[in-house]
Formats: sequence, structure tokens, C-alpha cells
Amino acid sequence: MQILSCFLSTFVYLLPVCCFLPVQLKNRQIFCLFLMQFISILLIGFVFGNVGAVFLLLSTCIYIAYIDSNWLFNSCIYIASYLFFVILDNIYFIVWDVFFNPIADFLSNPLNYLIYAISYSLLIFCICLITGHFLRPVLRRIESSVSGHLLLLIAVSLGACLFVCIFNIVMGEQVGYSSKVVAFNCILLICYFTVSSILIVNIVKIHMEKLNMDMRQDSYDRLQEYTNQIEDMYSSLRSFKHDYSNIMLSMSGYIELGDMEGLKYYFEREILPLSQDITKTTAHFNQLMNIKPAELKSIVSSKLLYAAERNIHVSIEVMDEVEDIPVDMIDLSRMIGNFLDNAIEAAIESASPSIRFALIHLDSQYIFIISNSFLDRGLSCASLAKPDVSTKGPNRGLGLYNVHKIIEKYNYIFLDTEIRDGAFVQRLQIFQPDLQIIGAAC
Repeated sequence: MQILSCFLSTFVYLLPVCCFLPVQLKNRQIFCLFLMQFISILLIGFVFGNVGAVFLLLSTCIYIAYIDSNWLFNSCIYIASYLFFVILDNIYFIVWDVFFNPIADFLSNPLNYLIYAISYSLLIFCICLITGHFLRPVLRRIESSVSGHLLLLIAVSLGACLFVCIFNIVMGEQVGYSSKVVAFNCILLICYFTVSSILIVNIVKIHMEKLNMDMRQDSYDRLQEYTNQIEDMYSSLRSFKHDYSNIMLSMSGYIELGDMEGLKYYFEREILPLSQDITKTTAHFNQLMNIKPAELKSIVSSKLLYAAERNIHVSIEVMDEVEDIPVDMIDLSRMIGNFLDNAIEAAIESASPSIRFALIHLDSQYIFIISNSFLDRGLSCASLAKPDVSTKGPNRGLGLYNVHKIIEKYNYIFLDTEIRDGAFVQRLQIFQPDLQIIGAAC
């Protein structure tokens, strides 16, 4: 009976990890977590008592850190879910004691305890399944945006709440788990956890609002930059128009003298380079006009013009009009901005710098293709998605990692990274949200 109870307790502790963590666990990882938690609960039940909860929490957090590099955020999620379900366990304990069967009868009638444990496990299963479905996308969004300092503050707050929780559990075990002791612990934990949760939620909300404001300000600045570039191009055309009559007079002088060689030399040295400069500048904008979202158009145009100014050969392909891309524009701008920044930095290091940007609109999807020349340092495409892994040296490499964290928020966006014909290629596919995608690369 005790082994079955430990099995059910392990099931209860494992559910929040599987349902709430932003990272998707594999079957092998779930089995390892179950085994670790089962051993920890056996130690709690037969060796250490409730003090063993510290070992349970530490071992789970350590393994979570091994699974995913964003260990602090994942540990905070696990600790918060642990605290919530400890409170729920106490509430269920009191309800059962008052309305169904006195807890004191558990020792004399193990069958009642088994019914209690099974019913509680089913309750936790339903709560985790429903809550996790709605909560996990929110947590993924927060994970990709929250700063390290804010995360540390949240961890400290949860740690303090966890200390109070474990202290009360241990002291309750010492004095005996009467209904009054459980009720007191429950009220204390609810008050402390509620206050901490309200503070954390408000802090995160303020941080997210500030982040959105910063991103929108950045988009506005880039739109202003884009407008300035259009004005510069218009000024160049006006200047060319103003000099047009002088150019014609100069050419007519060569023609009147019959100096064809001089005319050819003048045309090749003065007129042709000026015409090529204007054509080259306007070419960067002509197809980008098909991108209707101002935030996306401004960031693409500013990045590509910057690349052209750095003597990188830029190729652009946006043949169809692009309007309603089913992604938050801030997220999309962050992803495309990261891709272009990485492409520019990598292309500059290559022998023949080049960047290609293509945006293809099909019936059911949008495809962004960003390819660039690069200096091959032997890093695999898969490793570049990890933090601190970069072709640009140490203490870099957060760009693509952050992009993957953004993509995890959407189940209809897929990223394919490959090296083809000596170029580093990023292909971002955005499907319509209501379509079922099978076999897409990620």
C-alpha cells in the first residue's frame, strides 16, 4: 500500500514538470525524472521524513538544468507549481477531512487513504492538463523576453516562499498533522504564495509592457530611418535632374566637335557611374515596396542598405505583395533582424561578401529566405541554436537561440538552417495557424 502511495505521489509531482515547462520533454527524460522522483519519495516516506523534500526539489531542478540550458527559468516554473500543488493538497486534505472521511481513520482503514490518493491524483491530472494547455504558450512568451536580473529576483522570491513552505511542513510533522495544524499551514501558505504571485505577475507584466514599448520605439526609429533613406534617394534623383541640362550641354559640345572618342570617355567616366549608382540605390527599394507592414519593411530595408554600404553584394526578391503575416510583428521583426545582423557579420568576413533576401508568398504560407556567404569554422547548423555558440567568437551566439525561443511560441512556424553551395541559408516558413502541418522541418 505504501509503495502504491509513493507511486501516486511521484505521478503527482511529475505532472507539473511535463505540463508546465516550456521545453518539450522526451520519453526518456520523463522516465528519468519519474525514477529520480520515485526514489526521492521513497526516501521521504521511509528514511528522512518531510525533510527529504529538499532532496526531491534539488534533484529535480538539477536534472531540469541538464535538460535545458535555461535552467533558472525552468526551475522557477517547477518551484512555483510545487508550491501551488502543496497548497492544493492541504485544501483537499481539509475538504476530505470535513466532508468525506476523517483523516485519523486513514491509519485504521488504508482503503480510505487509497481512495483519497487516487481521487487527488485524478484532480491534479485534470488541472495540469487543462491549465498547461493555456499556460505553456504564455510561459514560452515570457521565457523569450524576461531579463536575467528579473529572473533572479523571481527566483529569490520563490525561494523564500519555498523555505516557508518546507519549514511549515517539517514543523507540522513534528507536532502532528491535526486538522488545525494543516489549516494553519494552508492559510499561511496561501497568503504568502498569493502575495508573492501578485508581485511576480505585476513585475513580469510591467517588464513585458516596457519590452513591447522598446520594440515599438525601435520599429518607429527604423521607420524614420527608412523614410530618411527614401528622402535621400529622392534628393539624389532631384540632383540628377538638376544636372541633366548641364550634362546634355557637355555632351552636345563633344557632338558639335565630332569628338566621338572624347564623348565616349566622358560618358563612361561621368555619366555611366552616376546612372549605375542611382539604379543600384533604387533597386534596393523597388521590390521592398511589396512589403506592406511598416515595421518589417523598415527593418529589412535599413539592414540591407547598411549591408550595401559595407560593400556587400545584396540580392532582393519580393515579387508579390505581402500584407497579413499571422505573427506578432514585434516577434517577426526580432527574428528577421537577428537573421540579417548575423548574415551581415558573417558575410563581411568572407572573401566575396554577399547576402540574398527573399520573401515568397504562397497560398497558405510565407517563406523568408536569408542566405549569406561566410567563413566556415566547422560549426554544425544544429549547434548554432544553442546559447553561447557562435561563429563570431566567445560570449556571443544568443541571437539564434532567442529566435528558437520565439519560434517555440508558435506551432505553425518552422525554421530550416542549412549550408548549401557555400552559403549559410536560413529558411523561415510561416503557415496559416488553422492548417495542420505534417512533416515540416524545424
